[in-house]
Amino acid sequence: MAIVYSAEIKKQKYLIGVVFVIVLVAIFIFMRGSFFQEQLSQEVISFPEKKIEIDFSVLDNSLLNQLQPFEAIAPLGTEAKIGRENPFLPY
Repeated sequence: MAIVYSAEIKKQKYLIGVVFVIVLVAIFIFMRGSFFQEQLSQEVISFPEKKIEIDFSVLDNSLLNQLQPFEAIAPLGTEAKIGRENPFLPY
């Protein structure tokens, strides 16, 4: 014989009603957002083309000619010791 609790059945009915209302609200929000939007105008807006002009006279500046390049970085040789033989040993 099955034991039926009327309080649990009432809770389930209320829960089904709440879920149904939430689904209806979600559908309403979706329909309102997708169907009732204002239609965008189909006008094409064209902007005038911008011509890019590069001023190369900056390269003729005397201060620019005084700049020195960086020295080349020498590769690490055998005299440089990197790290420890076993880095997992405590000091």
